[in-house]
Amino acid sequence: MKENYSFFNIIKSLSYAMDLISKTLVGHHKRVAYVSYRFGLKLGLDIKEMKKLIAASLLHDLGIFYLDQEYQDLNSDDENYFHAEVGYKLLEQNCFDPEIADIIRYHHHDYSNNQNQLSNIIHLADRIVVLISDGKSVLNQVNHIKKVIENNKERFCPECLKLFPELIENEAFCLDIISEKVISKELDNFFEDIDWKMDLDELINVSKLISHITDFRSPFTAAHSQGLAAVAPALAEKYNYSKRECKEIKAAAYLHDIGKLMVPTEILNKKGKPTKKEWNILRSHTYYTYQALSTSPKLDKIRNMAAYHHEKLDGTGYPFQLDKKDLNLSERIMAVADIFTAITEDRPYRKGMKKNKVEKILTEMSLSNKIDKDIVATLLENYNEINQLRIEKQKNASDYYQDFREKINEKRLFYLLKETSNELYK
Repeated sequence: MKENYSFFNIIKSLSYAMDLISKTLVGHHKRVAYVSYRFGLKLGLDIKEMKKLIAASLLHDLGIFYLDQEYQDLNSDDENYFHAEVGYKLLEQNCFDPEIADIIRYHHHDYSNNQNQLSNIIHLADRIVVLISDGKSVLNQVNHIKKVIENNKERFCPECLKLFPELIENEAFCLDIISEKVISKELDNFFEDIDWKMDLDELINVSKLISHITDFRSPFTAAHSQGLAAVAPALAEKYNYSKRECKEIKAAAYLHDIGKLMVPTEILNKKGKPTKKEWNILRSHTYYTYQALSTSPKLDKIRNMAAYHHEKLDGTGYPFQLDKKDLNLSERIMAVADIFTAITEDRPYRKGMKKNKVEKILTEMSLSNKIDKDIVATLLENYNEINQLRIEKQKNASDYYQDFREKINEKRLFYLLKETSNELYK
C-alpha cells in the first residue's frame, strides 16, 4: 500500500537546502524548474515527461556541493561542466528514476552533442535564469537576455528556440520567474493534480540519497548519517517500536543533517575547535533541517525527529530550546543516538572514543538532565550490539564513499586532459 508521502515535497526539501549554499543561488533551482515547466507545457510534454523534467530541474546543480564550488563559478556556460557529471554520479546508483540522473548529466551540453530533450530544455532554462540580475527590473533585462541567447542559438534545442521569443517577450512570464510565490503555487498545483506518491521504503531510499549529497561534502561526515540510521532504529526496536515506526526513524536519521548544506566545508573539516562565529553557523544547521523538511504536514513527524536531535531535556539545546515536555520518545532516541554516533566515530579533530569514555559522557549528560536516562541505560545495556551495527554500517558507507571519490577523480582527470588538449589545438 502506498503511503501518503509526496515525492515532490521531499525533492522540494532538498532543493531548498541546496539553495542555502549561496545567497546568489537562493531560488535558482525553483526558477529553472518553473521556466522548464513553461517550456514543457508549450512543447506539449506528457505528464510522465513533465514529472521528470521538473524533478531534474530542481536537482540539476547538486554536484556543486561535492566540488565545494560557489554558484558564481557556474555563471558561464560550458559543455564540460564537471558538476553535472558529479551530480550524475551521486544519482546514478541511488536514483528513484535513472533517467533523471541522465537528464542532469547532460544539462550543460550543446544541442549538437545531446539528443535528450529534457536536458536541452533545462539547458536553455538555466541560461535564461542565470542571465537575470537581481536588483534590476527583469523587464529591463529582456533585450539583453534575447541577445545572448540568439548569439548562441547553435547551442540550444531548435524546438525550444522557436518558443523562446514568445515566452521572453511576455511580461507576466518574466515577472513570474522572479516571484517565489508564483513559482511555488504553479509547481504545487501541478503536483497536486498528479499521482506521484511514495511508500515508506521509497522514502527511505530517497532519504539515503539525500544523506549522500549532504555527507559526501567532507570525508569526515561521509558516513555519519549512515551510522545514525543504524543506531536510532536499533534503539527504537528496544522500545518495541513497530517496523513502520523504525522505518520512520531511519528516514529521519538519513535526513537529520540536510541543513548542513549551508555549512562551509572549511568549518566541517576544521581540525581545531570552532570559533564562536563558526559554532553559530554549525548550530544553525538544525534550524535549516527543520525548514527544509517543512514542505508538507505529512513529513512533520519525520521532520521533528530529524531537526530536534540537538535539543536537550533541560531546554538548553538548539535551535528551539525545547525541553522534556516538548520532546517525545522518538525525538529523545534520536538525540541520544546522534550523540553516541558522533562520539564513537572519527572526527577531524579526534579519533572515535572508546567504550569507557562514551559511557562516562552519556551518563554525565543523562544525570545533568540533558538527555533521557532510560534511553542511555538501554543503549549502554546493548552497547556492543548497537555499536557493532554502527561500525558495519559506517564501514560500508566509507567504502562506498572512497569508491565514489576514486571514480570522480578519474573523471576529473579526464576532463582536465580534455580541456588541456582543446587549448593546445586552439
